[in-house]
This record gives sequence, structure tokens and C-alpha cells, in this order.
Amino acid sequence: MASRKRRYAGRASGALLLSGALFAAVGAQSPPGIPPQAITVGPARMALEETPEERQANLEAARLVLEQGLMERNADRRAEVAMALSLTRVENNPFPLLEIAIADKDIYVQVAACASLAGLRDSRALLLLKKALDSETPEVAFAAAKALYLHGDPEGKQALIDIATGERPAKSGYFSAQRRAMFRSMKTPGGFFRLAFRYGIGFAPVPGLGMGISSLAGLLADASLSGRAQAIAALPPVTSEDTVAMLREALTDEDWAVRAAAVHALAMSDQTAARRDLAPLFQDKKEAVRYRAAAAYLRLDTEPAAPAEPAAKRPAKPATKPRPAKRARARD
Repeated sequence: MASRKRRYAGRASGALLLSGALFAAVGAQSPPGIPPQAITVGPARMALEETPEERQANLEAARLVLEQGLMERNADRRAEVAMALSLTRVENNPFPLLEIAIADKDIYVQVAACASLAGLRDSRALLLLKKALDSETPEVAFAAAKALYLHGDPEGKQALIDIATGERPAKSGYFSAQRRAMFRSMKTPGGFFRLAFRYGIGFAPVPGLGMGISSLAGLLADASLSGRAQAIAALPPVTSEDTVAMLREALTDEDWAVRAAAVHALAMSDQTAARRDLAPLFQDKKEAVRYRAAAAYLRLDTEPAAPAEPAAKRPAKPATKPRPAKRARARD
């Protein structure tokens, strides 16, 4: 109990670390489970470029990591895959994988899938979320409603209004929730309480956050997350060469949470130069690292679609000249 309290206290104080101290603290040790020769660090590694054959092999390996993750018997691991998929782009077509996740028998996997779909602006995401909106489990339907609301869909807004007015529940009844909690804790001892904390009130999406919200929420909700990892995960998109170099070195840190946070930060910063650095992490023994690395690789391999031109920038129509007849009437 004492050690658990210290972890929670450390989590609160770690969030206050200064970025300068973070950069000095990040190490460059190899994570366990990866051959040292596969993760050479330093400028030499950063200068290397993938061959077309390596790139294709890594793409296939990344998808295989995610597919196998959704087949795991452990529901915690399947939930980690669902969260990691929030790092992908629409162009990566993560929808077949998210369709599996949103139909999972575990509600926490389903909720995580809804959170990931919230950041994917595509009609396929809406289709999956509307199916989840009809779920008999209130927590899943609530998560789908919030995701649909972020998409600007009227069904999501109406569902939230129904919940706010009490016409629709947001949570399961007490005895139903307790029975499910007991059953799940017996199947995944230790993991349930972390996930219950993470998803007990559902994810709280904020309009404008977009992609990556599920991955970030999953990292920051872990009570054992170190202050260094929290600081890295919370970084805004970075462009500074020094900061990017720090994040690439952090991929080989001995702390799995630092590695996972660095993957998240590089993905959300669209640092395509770091793509090759992610491939060795497909073998990381920590699922939070492994699945995020696979999803991030897919994201960094694909250029984002060009945004639609804002209406304000479109050329305005030339003003029509007043008719002579009207001018004549005005003079009279």
C-alpha cells in the first residue's frame, strides 16, 4: 500500500517537471527484449534511410503487430491496440481493425475504439460509431455519443441531451457494473483497476484535439507513469531539431513509459525522419510501446490529405453593377 501511495504521489509531482530538466534526464539505454544491434543510437542511425524493401517489410510488420494484438486473450492488451490506433491517419485505413475493436466483448476495448474513432474524420468512422451508439452497454453508447458529437453529428448531440435530461443512462446499474468488474478483475488481475480508472467516466474529448486523444489519455491515466514520460507525452507538436533528437534517443530509454511517450510525441509531430527508428520497437515486450510504435509507423509513412480550402480564401464573385433603370429612378 505504501509503495502504491508513493506512485500516485510521484505521478502528481512528476507532471510539474521543467522541460529543461526533462531533456537532461532522458537516457539512451536499450529497452529489454530488443537485440542491441537492432537499435544503434546516435547520429549514424539518424542518417540512415530505409530502402523500399525495408519500408514495405516494416509496413507489413506494423499491421501484423496490430492485428495480432487484437487477437490477444488479455483484454488490457486489446485495449492498448485500440488506443494506439488513434495515432493512425484515415489514409492508413485503420477501420477494419477498429471495427474488430468496437465489436470486442470487453467494454473497455469498445470505449477505447470509440475514443480513437473520434479523431478520424471519415464516413467510415461515423458508421462504426452509430453502431456503437445502439450498444446495450451504457458506457459504450455514451462514448460513441461523445465521439459523434465531436464529429458534429446530430445523433451524437441528441444522445448527449437525452443523457443530460435523464432519459438515457450514461452508466450501467450498480449491480451490473459490479458484477462485470469482478468478472474482469479475475481474468486480468491488476489491469482492471487501471482501466476502470481510465474509462470509468469515459474519455473526455475536447473539440479540436483531433487524432491521438485515445493514445494520450491512455498514457496519462496510468498511475505508475513517471514524470519524464508525462512531460514527453504532453509536449505540443515539436519541430526543433534538438527536441526531435531528444525524442529519438528516448525511444531506447530503459523506462517503457518514456519509450511509449516518445513514440506518441514523434507521431503527433509528424516526424517522418524518425520512422525507421520505430521498427525495432515492434518487438518491444511492453504492449503500450509495441502497439503505439506500429500505429505510429503507419501514420508517418503516409502524407496527410490536403485540407479543404477555407471559404474565406476562395475568390469572391465580382460585384454586379447597378442597373441604369434603378439609377434613373433614384435621380427622380
